[in-house]
Amino acid sequence: MGGEGLAWQGPSCGPSSKHFESKDNFMNIGKWMTSIALTLAGLALAPQANAQVDPNFYVFLAFGQSNMEGYATDFGGSDKVSLPRFQVLGATTCTGLQRTKDKWSPGIAPLFRCGTGLSPADYFARTLVDSLPTHIKIGMVPVAVAGSKIDGFDPSTGVAYYSKEASWMQNIVKEYDGNPYARLVAMGKIAQKTGVIKGILLHQGESNAGESVTVWGGKVKKVYDALIKDLGLDAKQVPLLVGEVANSGGFNNTIDQLPTVISTSYVIKSTSLATHANDGTKLHFSAASYREFGKRYVVQMLAYLRSHSSVSPTVPPEVSLAGDYAIYDIRGTKVAGFHAGDALAVEAGWNSVRTGLSGGIYWMKNLTTGVNLRMANGI
Repeated sequence: MGGEGLAWQGPSCGPSSKHFESKDNFMNIGKWMTSIALTLAGLALAPQANAQVDPNFYVFLAFGQSNMEGYATDFGGSDKVSLPRFQVLGATTCTGLQRTKDKWSPGIAPLFRCGTGLSPADYFARTLVDSLPTHIKIGMVPVAVAGSKIDGFDPSTGVAYYSKEASWMQNIVKEYDGNPYARLVAMGKIAQKTGVIKGILLHQGESNAGESVTVWGGKVKKVYDALIKDLGLDAKQVPLLVGEVANSGGFNNTIDQLPTVISTSYVIKSTSLATHANDGTKLHFSAASYREFGKRYVVQMLAYLRSHSSVSPTVPPEVSLAGDYAIYDIRGTKVAGFHAGDALAVEAGWNSVRTGLSGGIYWMKNLTTGVNLRMANGI
């Protein structure tokens, strides 16, 4: 955010925190984010029995085509910062990332194949880590094929589909043992040995443009239903989050209707997200847009978790933001402070003190509630 207002930062290098991204979203997201931890404390977990399963290890499958795989290779160093509570299951072995196939490793971009870019799945996981209680860990299970129609993930005909595609796509598929759907299921089963699958992320549709929701949606439903069956899941507890493509109309009109075909699906809007400057097709998002997109997926997932919990927040979120705030630098030294009566006053207080601070990461602690906000100043 260039140091303007409240910046929602993905990587976390300090105490447990809740983040805000901009003034526009501050009232919509920030007000209730601090109550999410209280709400989720009593969340009922999916019945995936295994003696070694950690019920606090939330696993998410992520699949699709190039925008899920990650087009933007021009991501920064902060996107590679390892978060202790964010792991990825290796779809392939990537020596440079110290990642081994079928093993958990730190969730560092790129998540999918070794040479891919930043994905919305990256900041979905990074933001969830910073939004959920500190005892919750996040694991991503990634499989995506650039240029692929949803047909490529059909459990019965996907392999035949790829046999007719270009050699470059077939080479990608080889990295997933020749069958992306089967690879996703195999990885999902590995993940279930230690964690609980809580949701499925999809970004796909550009290659199916022109199809109706009955046709495309029916294909998506077949894949989703197969994943639910093959992994022994309950669809009511494992939602499908589907992102719009990079245009304001067109195929988004089809994607927006998907919940009429899959009742447990939710559409994530791509409104105002920019495409990559180097992409002449205007189909692929920029790195900044991937970060924002991932956060939008999180907002929907948090809303889902909140609505499916029997526990209500004990403290109104508006109240939880009021109080005395202390600003600490990255070394833990207090450098400023202010009092805030509500959410808008928090932003005003931060803006009043940040101009006197050097560029960098700061922690803003509410001395009343103990909530920590990680702030970026001038970076």
